[in-house]
Amino acid sequence: MKNIPYDDLEMFMDWTKTKSELKFNPQSRTFPIIPNCIYWAYMGCNIGSEEGKHRPVLITRTYPNSPTVTVLPLTTQRLNDGKQYHVDLEKQNSTVLVEQLRVIDILRIDKPMRKNGLIVSITEKDWKAIDYQVRR
Repeated sequence: MKNIPYDDLEMFMDWTKTKSELKFNPQSRTFPIIPNCIYWAYMGCNIGSEEGKHRPVLITRTYPNSPTVTVLPLTTQRLNDGKQYHVDLEKQNSTVLVEQLRVIDILRIDKPMRKNGLIVSITEKDWKAIDYQVRR
């Protein structure tokens, strides 16, 4: 291989270590996973424009007794870019990346995002805007 991008290689190696810890040393979860609420998740070291890293995600769907959840990644800063597949949240300084909808294992969910001790949820207006974009 010519011109190995060592920074990228190091990120992949770090992610492999984190992924191994998640898989082989899972922590017992002491919090519920609730739809329409925001959590921190390990999204990994991905390729191209896929969202990765440890980032906030919106739980869109959970399934009883299922090891997976459906999530939408969020930005850590509001984008205000006007793209139809980006929904800026009313009460959070974040943008929902609707085009990045994906299913992840619940082992990737790290912890809930909290404000004043409560798990952060989105408004009904935000949910309607997100649902509209998902269904387009």
